[in-house]
Amino acid sequence: MIEIDSTKCNKCGFCFEVCPNYVLAMSESQEIQVRYPEQCCICGHCVAICPKNAIVHSEIPTEKFEDLPVTQIPPESMRNFLRSRRSIRVFKENPVPKEFIEQLIEVGIHAGTSSNGQTENFVVIQDRKVLSELERMVIEVFWDKGMKYLGDEIGQNLAKTKIGDEMLRQAIQYHHIMSNRRQNNQLAGMVFRNAPVVIVIHGLRTNFMAHANCSIAARNMEIMAKALGLGTCWVGFLSAAADLAKKKIESYLGIPDDHGIYGAIMIGYPKFEYRKIIPRKEREVRWI
Repeated sequence: MIEIDSTKCNKCGFCFEVCPNYVLAMSESQEIQVRYPEQCCICGHCVAICPKNAIVHSEIPTEKFEDLPVTQIPPESMRNFLRSRRSIRVFKENPVPKEFIEQLIEVGIHAGTSSNGQTENFVVIQDRKVLSELERMVIEVFWDKGMKYLGDEIGQNLAKTKIGDEMLRQAIQYHHIMSNRRQNNQLAGMVFRNAPVVIVIHGLRTNFMAHANCSIAARNMEIMAKALGLGTCWVGFLSAAADLAKKKIESYLGIPDDHGIYGAIMIGYPKFEYRKIIPRKEREVRWI
């Protein structure tokens, strides 16, 4: 799987040091050896770090590698960029260009995954009819699976024993919102906020890190979206409803049976521009 061209290798040892799975070994004479090839997760670190192109990996087509451009972002600029990102729920009607969506998918794909599994996939939804039906399904699932019972003290106390204080606090707010909008016939747009694009991220159900992998991919896309002048918001309702609905929503979206929805973001051009960075709550930070 991995071959080292001794005529090119300069014995720098970079590949040995960066390998996360201890595949390589280095002798006293600085010779690099492939010691445990069965431990390789095909991350490409060794190939990408080698200054002499001395490593050939049969599972990684080097012709698809790109030279890494020098990118320097001043720390203060990055700090302000990240602190100024806000969840956007009011969008212009302008469509999002396909090339922008493709860039978002690209950075999502380049997000880290556990053991370099790369088993997360994406569904891009632009069809208004599909979004409308999906929204109806999400609301129906939430209401029928328990949200409708949170209007009185008995229901709240029962929920508290299962989900705890903080989740109950959030759920009660959503109960009021959903109940009021149902009474006023204003459910349309409640989940996806009339965003022109929703990207759903799904991963293997058997991968206990799938939720984290999908979340990291979504965060990559959210940051890239801001750089493109787009706004985003995490659609927690969708992934939570999919978990409650026992594959009903995944089936509607054509997601394989062995995959589950672990992330979704709505995307579009923000209708308004925020002008202040809002302070956050003080958090406990322990230094050990």
